[in-house]
Amino acid sequence: MRVSLTLFFIVEPPNYQYMACYLAASLRNNLPDDVELVGYCPDHHYSQLDKDAVETLRRLRVDLRTFKAENRFEPAYPHGNKILAALEPRGTLNSGFMDSDILMLKDTDPKDWIKRGYVSASVAASMYWAKQNIWKDLYDLFDMDVPEERVMLMRDKRFPRVPYYSSGFVVFPERATKTRPRFADIWMETAQKIDGDPRIQNKRPYLDQMSLPIAIKRAGLKWNELPEKHHYILGGSLRGEPFPKDQDIHTVHYRKWDVLKEAGLARHGYQGLIRQTGTRRVSNIFNYDATTRKPISDDIQTGRTDSDPKEVPKAAVRLGADASKAGGAAITMVYQDYVFLKRWLGYYGAQFGRENLYILNHGDDAGVRELAQGANLIPVPRPEDKSRFDNRRWAALSSYANGLTFYYNWIICGDVDELVIVHPDKKLALIEYLNAKLDLPNAPKVISPFAIEIVHTPALEADALEEDAPILALRRNFRINTNYAKPCITRRPVQFSKGGHGCNIEDVTLDPDLFLLHLRYFDDALSRARLLSRKSWIEDKNGPLEGSERSKQSWDAGVESFDNLSKRTPVAVQSEFPEIVDMMVKGRMRASTGNWFWKNYRSKDLYRLPDSFADIV
Repeated sequence: MRVSLTLFFIVEPPNYQYMACYLAASLRNNLPDDVELVGYCPDHHYSQLDKDAVETLRRLRVDLRTFKAENRFEPAYPHGNKILAALEPRGTLNSGFMDSDILMLKDTDPKDWIKRGYVSASVAASMYWAKQNIWKDLYDLFDMDVPEERVMLMRDKRFPRVPYYSSGFVVFPERATKTRPRFADIWMETAQKIDGDPRIQNKRPYLDQMSLPIAIKRAGLKWNELPEKHHYILGGSLRGEPFPKDQDIHTVHYRKWDVLKEAGLARHGYQGLIRQTGTRRVSNIFNYDATTRKPISDDIQTGRTDSDPKEVPKAAVRLGADASKAGGAAITMVYQDYVFLKRWLGYYGAQFGRENLYILNHGDDAGVRELAQGANLIPVPRPEDKSRFDNRRWAALSSYANGLTFYYNWIICGDVDELVIVHPDKKLALIEYLNAKLDLPNAPKVISPFAIEIVHTPALEADALEEDAPILALRRNFRINTNYAKPCITRRPVQFSKGGHGCNIEDVTLDPDLFLLHLRYFDDALSRARLLSRKSWIEDKNGPLEGSERSKQSWDAGVESFDNLSKRTPVAVQSEFPEIVDMMVKGRMRASTGNWFWKNYRSKDLYRLPDSFADIV
């Protein structure tokens, strides 16, 4: 069963960026592929990252992001970066922070770390920084009683202690509930309150750990004590002792590379990186092919000794597209709809090449096969029983699109009457625009375009639309409909909601320089015929609307809506709506189904796209 989990860690110059590479390689070697990895760099240090480390993390499928660290703690508290990173949004149900100086040695089932209603962590190694009576002062700050439970610390086992856990590896639930905020928010609030109280001594560098058990209790959660095999702490009182090879140890926290070397475990770090990238040295990464993991040439620059993962930092480089993947692809599902399919093929074929278009041919229709020659056709049965039609259709589209993300940098998944375009002011083709996004440190993984419905107003746009003429040359009137700001552009697996209007990922980027053109109303005669056909199909499936208790579905109400819109006059020539974008982002919410949606809004007025859009599609 799949685990919804993101593991994240700090990627920071000078040393943590290299440690993070070995950590990420060990995780990729020993965890299921669907565990997501995110590396966080303080934004004021991002420009100092070594290009070799950046490329190594990219090849290890680590999503490199930045976060604001300056002025979040006063004075600055680097150990608090883990809390600041924990505050950042992620799209999985669970997250786990790992210190960068950790290495995974064996195959591990992440389900061992996740328990509903719990935060998982190992007991701390020791607590010499204060006496046990400090816990009363700490819990008193929050009007809480000191817990009655006691734990034995990992290295200091002289007597049982008030629960105290290592913050080097912490797995926690992501979602807020009706009764409590996100755990990460409570952890930050707890740490800041302790930090601001002058009565509490010896807070640095223990603030993240002393606040952890209190935050767990404040969040209404419980602590799940991870066994030592999942977080075995090297060094300290054990330094110089032989590594216990007879124990089933999965993960070690080594703190310094020399400690790892002394324990005879440095080879695990090197071999793990070799297995994933072909090289044991981060500085060699550009000398190895990203696909074959073989040397590109024999002239290899070493850059460092074998015994130490540190390097002299170099200038940062753009992340760019993954060279091991093709550029972009588009996928849709269609039953007949030949006019729209022809437009879809023409537009996306020009953007990505027909060989990168994928069509689920519902009913294996011969007309679709004829039109879509050169594209990839997947025949899908069309039985008489149409129950849960849209649910099954979007589950299938999700699965096919998800598979394609392993072979393309970008996938666009949508209905056949939807086209994604770039604002003409950008002067970029669609794939060029999307790949430019990959140059950013917080490169989006899922994107929603701003959505507009092209509306044919016959009184104002009397000219007939020729079959091969650009739509926007003669049809540029539109209404805003945020329901179609679909999360349709992705470079990661995602589960779309019914209709594709939302998805299971919270962290979706709304891009106002991309437009999803919804074309169901783009031509009076064609749209009316199609709307009536769809309405007839729905009534055949569900029964007549008149006299029934069901509410009007989109296609039920389509003819009535089109009649109303097609008689209106645009109020402005306009393509930018920052106030609507702001409203959509602020109103983003999670439905009871678990899917996330932008705030719904349909403009009462029509607008008109500027002339610069005329030749795009």
